[in-house]
Amino acid sequence: MAVAYVLEQNTTVRLEGERLIVERKKQVLHALHIFKLSQIIVVGNVSLTPPVVFRLLRDGIDTVFMSRNGKYLGRLQPLMSKNITLRCEQFDRLRDEEFSLKMARSFVEGKLANMRATLMRINRNRENARLGKEIGKIKKISNRVSKADNLNSLRGFEGQGSAVYFEGFSRGFITEEITFKKRVRRPPTDPVNALLSLGYTFLLNNVMSAVCLVGFDPYLGSLHAVEYGRPSLVLDLMEEWRPIVVDSLVLSAINLKAITLEDFKIRPCDEEEINCYRQNNDQPDEPADTSSTLPVRLTDDGFRKFVVQFERKMNQKIKHEATGQQLSYRDCIREQVRHFARVIRGEEKDYKPMVLR
Repeated sequence: MAVAYVLEQNTTVRLEGERLIVERKKQVLHALHIFKLSQIIVVGNVSLTPPVVFRLLRDGIDTVFMSRNGKYLGRLQPLMSKNITLRCEQFDRLRDEEFSLKMARSFVEGKLANMRATLMRINRNRENARLGKEIGKIKKISNRVSKADNLNSLRGFEGQGSAVYFEGFSRGFITEEITFKKRVRRPPTDPVNALLSLGYTFLLNNVMSAVCLVGFDPYLGSLHAVEYGRPSLVLDLMEEWRPIVVDSLVLSAINLKAITLEDFKIRPCDEEEINCYRQNNDQPDEPADTSSTLPVRLTDDGFRKFVVQFERKMNQKIKHEATGQQLSYRDCIREQVRHFARVIRGEEKDYKPMVLR
């Protein structure tokens, strides 16, 4: 089953038999076969006719809406999952402070392990990277996670590990035209940060889809504090995937010059975009600073290039350690969410994050 992106602006998607027709001023741009679709991602100024909306809901095709600048806006919501027993168990288990802390430890351990593995790969492949110090620091921080007795301590360890990680990650780039100094989220002020932010949004969308498919409530997690409008469980479950899906993708896309400096532009934020930065960011606790910085964004062609790179990454097959099967990254994410469901139901004792080898 395919994931389709509708990127052309000022277009309309209409239903024609068993196909979705994307057109602009009666000129057909694309025809999408409905039976092949598992998800459709609508970016920017694209209209869906009522018959299209009805058909997408009827067939259960996940439909996601994003702004033209890559901010997640929402999705067509079909009937909520009938798995009410799983949601009841989710609320019961995650209200248990001891259990919730145990899950949060697993999420942080998974993220730190994959950060460390990513730096080790850079250290092996990048001449003169000299990341031994950063790799050792993350290892020490990871060793302290198992002893953390509260969520604030865990969040502190995750923050410390991320700071060390991005310092080392910056040495992985080999091009002279695009460099990376530090993680800047609100708004991204350089090409690498722009790609990271967009990639994390795409990743969030994939995890959200899996969480809803399995039947969880996406807003109740453990590591990320419960807050109005924040999909805490989605943010929890995507932590282990950030380094091995998005960060490694951004590194290779730039080093291999699949995306170059010509694929970016700079322009001020408008009021709508400022609100998006405040509401839809991978680190909601940080205040947005749009007064003194000019955000860097992908051009339309650059956006298309990154979509191709991201989908290629998500379809890449790797060995899923728990099942022993060769699965795509997208299927691995879904399998991890199912694994978490088994832990919530008490069928498995511990949540084991997917760690890069």
